[in-house]
Amino acid sequence: MTGSAITGFRPHSLLKNCHLQTLWTRLARYKTRSQLFWQSYTLADGDFVDLAWNTLPAIALADSHTPLLIIFHGLEGSVYSPYADDLMASAQAQGWHAVTMHFRGCSGRLNRTHRAYHSGDTHDAREVIQWLSRMSNKPLVAAGFSLGGNMLVKLLGETASPALTAAVSVSAPLALGPSSARIDQGFSKVYRAHLVGSLKQKIARKLELGQLNGHLDIDAKTLRRIVNFRTFDNLVTAPLHGFRDVDDYYESCSGLRFLAGVEQPLLIIHAADDPFTCSACIPAPGSYPAHVEHQLSAHGGHVGFVGSNQGKPYFWLSQRILSYLSAQLK
Repeated sequence: MTGSAITGFRPHSLLKNCHLQTLWTRLARYKTRSQLFWQSYTLADGDFVDLAWNTLPAIALADSHTPLLIIFHGLEGSVYSPYADDLMASAQAQGWHAVTMHFRGCSGRLNRTHRAYHSGDTHDAREVIQWLSRMSNKPLVAAGFSLGGNMLVKLLGETASPALTAAVSVSAPLALGPSSARIDQGFSKVYRAHLVGSLKQKIARKLELGQLNGHLDIDAKTLRRIVNFRTFDNLVTAPLHGFRDVDDYYESCSGLRFLAGVEQPLLIIHAADDPFTCSACIPAPGSYPAHVEHQLSAHGGHVGFVGSNQGKPYFWLSQRILSYLSAQLK
């Protein structure tokens, strides 16, 4: 992956390899730090998304001065994903409120409708942001990781003034087609197998419950044979969410298409060695507004960015995200 300014992040000297960066939290047996307060939000179509707060929701919403950080996790992630948990805890340590919005079916509870979620599904996030804006006159900022980062860029670019003061997108596959091909290569197939397997399990459960009757023409045998994202997105994601085919989905939902329309301050963070994305995801200079900043690091892996603090590994991302958002609020 190539790009212009490669600055800002220096990996731990023993963790320069992109896969060590990506897998460090699993290898180190990361333990969650956040105390969570759960809330179920009912969507306009009768389905729900689960919100996980770092303080009681009533207290957070009643406070009109303290910033609220809204977190959007990655594919098959949750508030328990180390990047989300560390950011939730770091925000609280800074005196901020934070809430992670789980995409449909990602909180541990299967959602009610046939729909799932996808990289360009901005409807639920927009509805939750608008609700939070109505409920409390407090500054709202956002951070999205991987799939959530692409979704966030698309949301900012397609929605005039979405009640967010500023945002950060991390390790986002802003070109979905090339990214789906990248993860078919080399060791990245290990990540692909895990994620596609998880997605297939949820669809299989929906098939068993009859939730997909009349919405998706696929049988269990065909589902079991799927091995990569392109096939899954062509047979499941696209027809389930109203796209003509996988190419229509990828072209319609890639975040790069929406960058020029972003009106809020936005920081985009990528690593050149990300095993999930590729050079096609890097915005070309001059293709985005001056208030959009792109930070490309030589190392970092996929949502890794494990640096060194007096020789000990630490999560650089949370510090960078909060520093950027704090500066924008000032």
